[in-house]
Amino acid sequence: MSSLKDNLAPRLRLIRNALSRRFVYEDVLAMAREYGMDYGDVCANTEPFGFVRPMLSAGAHPPDFAALIEPAGKFTPPGAPALFNSEASVGRFLGQLAFFKGARTVVELGCFVGWASAHLALGIKATGRGGRLYCLDTMQEYLDVALANLGRHGLGDLVTPIRGRSLDAAVLAAMPPSIDLIFLDTSHAYPDTRDEIVAYAPRLAPGGVIVLHDSVSASGVRRSVGEVADRFNVLTFATEQGNGVTVLQPR
Repeated sequence: MSSLKDNLAPRLRLIRNALSRRFVYEDVLAMAREYGMDYGDVCANTEPFGFVRPMLSAGAHPPDFAALIEPAGKFTPPGAPALFNSEASVGRFLGQLAFFKGARTVVELGCFVGWASAHLALGIKATGRGGRLYCLDTMQEYLDVALANLGRHGLGDLVTPIRGRSLDAAVLAAMPPSIDLIFLDTSHAYPDTRDEIVAYAPRLAPGGVIVLHDSVSASGVRRSVGEVADRFNVLTFATEQGNGVTVLQPR
């Protein structure tokens, strides 16, 4: 009964506003905020060129990711939620970031079936520095599919799979102590995401960064970024499906 009441209350509130007032934007916005949809908390404090210029290697050319990696649909087995895959621009961004940074140690928290992982691994491989990608997921079936996908692309030897939750003591013990790039794409909940940032940031190597997916669409990620923003340079940008990406660079 309470769920029915909770469901009807906001609808009645909207109807009341619509019947009694001509302009209801402020009321609708207030309701959206109550449901965690306040996009005013999207965080960024620098422009792209100033952010990425120190990371670029002059004259270096990244791989053609679209030509070398199969479409996301080929990674996802029947019955798996394809929407869990990162957008194409996110995959390219991650691969190029790993490449231009010359990353040797990369951690992906929440790998699903390995679509983003393939871009990260290909970026690592292209540097020729003998790097390694640590892929974490809570489900063994997804790790198995990810490893098969990466192996099919000739990238399996670069990957160390880890099963568990990102903040589990055993997982933290298995992670490398110095990390160049962390891609965080786990629960998207608050305070879990904030705690992940706090736990993993001390492991960043000099010049290392944390990349968070769904930092526009997921209120838990937005809130988490907002709470730690004073410790980082923050770059947030939109992606094809409006999910967004945020890069955290320690100050």
